Amino acid sequence: RQQKTTNRDMRCVTALAWLSLRGSLGDLAEELELAETCQSCLAKGGGWCTLEQRCVEDDTAYCPSESLIGLAGFTDDCGSDEEGAKAGTRPWIDKGVLVSYAHENGSCCEQGIVHRAYHVLEEYTVLLRDGSKEEVKTDRWNNRKPAKKKDENSEYHNIEFRYFKPHELTVLSGLRPNDLVEAHFAVKTKDETQTSLVKSRRTEPAIVVNTTTTSIAVNFTSDHIVSILPRDFVVDPTNDTRPIGRARQRSNFFGGMLAGFLAGF
Repeated sequence: RQQKTTNRDMRCVTALAWLSLRGSLGDLAEELELAETCQSCLAKGGGWCTLEQRCVEDDTAYCPSESLIGLAGFTDDCGSDEEGAKAGTRPWIDKGVLVSYAHENGSCCEQGIVHRAYHVLEEYTVLLRDGSKEEVKTDRWNNRKPAKKKDENSEYHNIEFRYFKPHELTVLSGLRPNDLVEAHFAVKTKDETQTSLVKSRRTEPAIVVNTTTTSIAVNFTSDHIVSILPRDFVVDPTNDTRPIGRARQRSNFFGGMLAGFLAGF
């Protein structure tokens, strides 16, 4: 007797087939990172996290079950993503954008890349440095007493990340992965002593692949060559699209200095 196959069963088979074809978890993670919609995410065997509006592994370890759309989530129906269905502009603060922030003691300022963006909660984490997935933590955590050797593993689960609110972050560059941009490319010169990259006069369309505080990796659409470029090689429209009321960091900084000066009178 033939048994009726449900959409859920078909997706299980599709996910398993996809995993076997990818051959490695690293490749799968990269594919999930590039999935821009709930539908494309599930088709690749991932789970759609409505809280972060991004594709993650289909596992509650990467997203709470009540916010996860997938085989391990509260549903496998992308139509249940109410947050994603809302019409509106793209988030001003999102994963991959370059921001500056003040220290908890009020001193200014550090720069970093937004790593996790919880748009519903309006909370964000920031990478501590380039080339690392380590995130900024609270002063209380950084100044804690060193744990005993036997407690080191359990202490890891109690890490106090610093969750920034929108008013605590100033966006320096809104460019993020998958953005379509215009970018200069590096040109070769006959001067063998030239060590720095020479910027081309013209720009070409490119897709942003990744961002750091000092560079942007782009994939030029004309020849699909991926290049890691200094930030000034990429045309950045951030200041042209800056919402009213969100001043540049310099304005905020000098405004704070002026307020402190006036407070002394």
